[in-house]
Formats: sequence, structure tokens, C-alpha cells
Amino acid sequence: MNPQEATLRGVLKYFKITSYITGIFLVLIMILWGIRLSVHADLWLAGPDGFLALAYYSEGPDGIKTGFPDTGLDLTTISLIVHGWLYVAYLFGDFRMWTLFRWNFRRFLVIALGGVVPLLSFFTERHFSKVAEQEISAKKKVA
Repeated sequence: MNPQEATLRGVLKYFKITSYITGIFLVLIMILWGIRLSVHADLWLAGPDGFLALAYYSEGPDGIKTGFPDTGLDLTTISLIVHGWLYVAYLFGDFRMWTLFRWNFRRFLVIALGGVVPLLSFFTERHFSKVAEQEISAKKKVA
């Protein structure tokens, strides 16, 4: 395996991993967001109601949420923050694929949307991984 092929395969592997992790976290935050909107509760870890429980809150006219426990961790908020950082890693993988494979900007944007549109990252990973594998094979035959 030549160095260029090794680099392309490494970037492809990074892209696959970040696609799945980002997609899983996006599905998780969509579920937690649905809970937040429907029953006005966040998922709470190690709070006063037990190891894992819903913490109900009330929202004032100014949009400030009150009634959360004083102990424990708000997993809904933490999952939003973690997904944000995972999306940055996903975008880095997208950027590396885009630059190394010399794809057009439209592909970059479609892949980037995979981190913010629920379930899309799974489809973009599958499709663009196949495209990348074909391009790697084609470059291998030429060399």
C-alpha cells in the first residue's frame, strides 16, 4: 500500500467512525428534545430522584427554566454540548475527505448536513464511503 492510499484509507476510516458517533448522538438529542418539548423534563443523572430520572421543570414567561434539582447532571444539556463537539470532529473528517478526494463543494455540504439532519449521517457515510472506495481502487489501478 502506497502512502497516498494509506492516507486516503485513514481519512475514510476516521470519516466512518465520526459519522456513526455523530449520528447516534443526533438521534439521542432528538429523543431528549422531544421529551423536553412534550413533558417539560430533562434527563437527569444522579439527582435526588435516583440514578437516572426525568427532572420536570416549569418555564417562566422570559424562557428561564426553574425547578431543576440542585444535585446531579443534566444529561440533556450535556448531550447537546457533546454532540456539538462531535460535529466539529465530523466536519473535520468531511473537510479532509473533500480536500483529499478533490470533491466538489456540493458533496462537502451534503456530508456536512449529515451531522445536523437526523439519520442523514448514516446514509451519507454509506454512500460516500462507497464512492471513496471506488476512487481509491481506481487510483490503485492507474498506479
